Amino acid sequence: MRKRGRVIVRIVHATLIIIEGAEIGKQFFLRRSLYTIGRAPGIDISIKSDPMISRHHAQIEVIFDKQTKTTKYLLTDLNSANHTYVNGKQVSQHSLSDGDKIHIGNTTLKFALQDDIDVRFHKEVQHRIRYDSLTSLLTKESFYIAMESELNRCSINSLPLSLLMMDIDFFKKVNDTYGHQTGSFVLSEIGRLILDNLRDLDLSGRYGGEEFIALLVETNKQHAFFVAERLREVIGNHLFVYDDKPINVTISIGIAQYPEDGCTIEELVAKADKALYQCKHTGRNKVCLSSQ
Repeated sequence: MRKRGRVIVRIVHATLIIIEGAEIGKQFFLRRSLYTIGRAPGIDISIKSDPMISRHHAQIEVIFDKQTKTTKYLLTDLNSANHTYVNGKQVSQHSLSDGDKIHIGNTTLKFALQDDIDVRFHKEVQHRIRYDSLTSLLTKESFYIAMESELNRCSINSLPLSLLMMDIDFFKKVNDTYGHQTGSFVLSEIGRLILDNLRDLDLSGRYGGEEFIALLVETNKQHAFFVAERLREVIGNHLFVYDDKPINVTISIGIAQYPEDGCTIEELVAKADKALYQCKHTGRNKVCLSSQ
């Protein structure tokens, strides 16, 4: 909203907000005349994590009527494999209204006309839903949602993926010796190092406490072992300094692979956790593969 004298002018932003699916909370502003929704590279509204969405699934045309000074948002299905639905009904073409829910694949988007306050609110909600505030990694819940989508994609395309369960060695000792503020600093630094040393297409999250989790997309566990070893060495060699005090930090990592070690999130987490347990009981500061 902008004030002109005593008159308040409401600036409206036409937006698509993902309210269901692996990329929940993400929003797209409709500021041009034409947008395409799908999974193809370089597409306007890209939802790559949903394998049920076609490469070019639908389009939205933004049409401004000079006479009535109104804007129309025309949604058109592009002969997609799994069709396009609005408010539960299949459509080939539909003029969108504020609050309409568009369902494509396993994803639901809400069409909303938002003012500046709404936009700021949804940005904050998106950040809180998806990311842990201390480490900037995905929350456990958001990680699981994204992982479920990756499992579906890998199942359809017969691709491997590897799950890493990570735990900071003797983290309680860090808190007891240096204090909880130092512990929080270490967690934050570990989160940054994980993000810096994995690919953009991989997933990483804070599992809880001093435990972290990562999903290496299209990666078997032999290659995942080298990735994990590199990450372990980076963390072990990193200089953690808080309040002018150096802190030695190491990490242990357990690895499981889809589909050899399991086909569900629960099975893979259990196998990776068992491998992590093996690390803890054979010396720590090491990487262990699931033995099935």
